[in-house]
Amino acid sequence: MAKHKLLAGLLLGGAAVAAYHTLDLEQREALKDAARDRCNALKDRAVDYAFYAADALDDFKEDLNDRLADKAAAADDYQADDDPATVADHKADDDIVLSSDEVADIETPTAPVNSVASEPAAETTPTDSAEDHSEA
Repeated sequence: MAKHKLLAGLLLGGAAVAAYHTLDLEQREALKDAARDRCNALKDRAVDYAFYAADALDDFKEDLNDRLADKAAAADDYQADDDPATVADHKADDDIVLSSDEVADIETPTAPVNSVASEPAAETTPTDSAEDHSEA
């Protein structure tokens, strides 16, 4: 199969060379100029894409550096919050956290004596209720 492709390539290449030599001088020059124009356009496009890729990479690097700088600043702020003086200030301002001395001062509410919750619930087992229904 590969031999057939090689043979076809050689035959088509030979036919292209033979067709080129049958052209007169003006047609050859026109063909060369068209090939040069296409080659130059391809080179320009390749250079444009290379600049575009370089710009995109620079934008990506800037964005990454900005994000890393923001994260570093947040980490510095977090570490500054862990400073002992700052932690003491936060604990003094916090209304939710109670010390053990303050917890002992809080009275626990007691339930009224005549409430329904204070009466024990009647204990029934599933086997007892099943036996009651089977006897009926």
